Amino acid sequence: MQKDFFYEKSGPFQLGQLIEEINIDAEILGDSSLMVSGVSTLIAAKKSEVAFFYNVKYTEDLRSTKAGVCILKEEHKEYAPKNITLVVMQNPRLLYALLIEKFYPQRKSESYISELAVVKPSARVGSNCVILEGVIIGKNSIIGDGVFIGCNTVIGDGVRIGDNTRIDTNVTVVYAMIGSGCHIYSGVRIGQDGFGFIPGGPKIRHVGIVEIGNNVEIGANTCIDKGTLENTVIKDNCKIDNLVQIGHNVEIGRGTIIAAQTGISGSTKIGENVMLGGQTGIAGHLKVGDKAMAAGKSGIINDIEAGGVVAGYPAIKINDWHRQNIFLKKQIKKSEV
Repeated sequence: MQKDFFYEKSGPFQLGQLIEEINIDAEILGDSSLMVSGVSTLIAAKKSEVAFFYNVKYTEDLRSTKAGVCILKEEHKEYAPKNITLVVMQNPRLLYALLIEKFYPQRKSESYISELAVVKPSARVGSNCVILEGVIIGKNSIIGDGVFIGCNTVIGDGVRIGDNTRIDTNVTVVYAMIGSGCHIYSGVRIGQDGFGFIPGGPKIRHVGIVEIGNNVEIGANTCIDKGTLENTVIKDNCKIDNLVQIGHNVEIGRGTIIAAQTGISGSTKIGENVMLGGQTGIAGHLKVGDKAMAAGKSGIINDIEAGGVVAGYPAIKINDWHRQNIFLKKQIKKSEV
C-alpha cells in the first residue's frame, strides 16, 4: 500500500529554491534547477528524488543510487556517482529531516469538539482545538489554543496544557502541567503514583505533580510518575522514546534525550543535554551531570560527572569498560588453551 494514502504530499520543488527557502548553509554541486518530487533512501530513490548519505557503511548504496540528488558531507563526495547533483553540508541528516517536513507537512485540522467527548463545564478549552471521540476533560482543566487530543484520552481535573500541544489516543494525563508545542504519543501515562512503599506499612501517598516544559516529546507507552512532596520535572526540548519509566521526583534538564526502555528511579536529577542509550537503568537519588552520556544497557548506580561517558553494569567510564572487555576476552582465550 502506498504511504501517500496516509500522508498528504507537497511538491515538486525546484532544488535551488527549496534549499533557499529552508535557509540552511549548504552548497549545490550540479543542477540547482532540477525539480525534485520527494525524499527517499539511496536504494529506492528515483531520478526525481533526494537521498542522503552520512554513514560509510552504505558506500556501495551511494555508488549505485539512482537518486537525482544526494545530500552528503564534503569528505564523502568521492563516493558519489558522476551524474548526480550533490548538496554538500556538514550535517546531512538535519537537511534530510527538514526536507521530510517540506514534502510531508503536518496536516492542520479544523477546530472540532466531538459530541462524544465529555468536557466538564468548569474546564476551559482554547480556540482552534481538536477534541475527538471518547475524550474526557476534567473539572477546572485549562486547554490552550490549537491543542489536539486524540480518541479516548483522559485529562484529569485541574490539568494545564499549553498551546499547540498534541496528545494522541489513549493517553492519561492527571496531576500535571504541560507546556506548549509538546507531542505526547499514544498510551502515555502521566501523573500516576510513584513506587513508594514502607516495608510492612502503607503505600506513601503522592501529593506532588508532573511539570513538563515546552517542545517536549514523550514516546508511546511511557510512564511519568508524579512527585511525592516535590514535583517530577521535565524541562524544555527533552525527547523521550517509547516505553520509558520516569519515577517520582525525578528532574530532567533541558535538551536531554532518553532512548527506549530506560528506567529512572525516584529523586534522581538528570542534567541538561544528557543522552541515555536504550535500556539504561538509573538507581534512585543520583545526579547525572550536563552532557553526560550512557551507552545502551548501562546500569548507573553512582553519580556521573558532567560530560562523563559510561557503559556497562555497574556503569564505569567507557574507556575502562572497553579495557575490561578486552582483558576478559584474553583471559577466556587463555583458559581455552
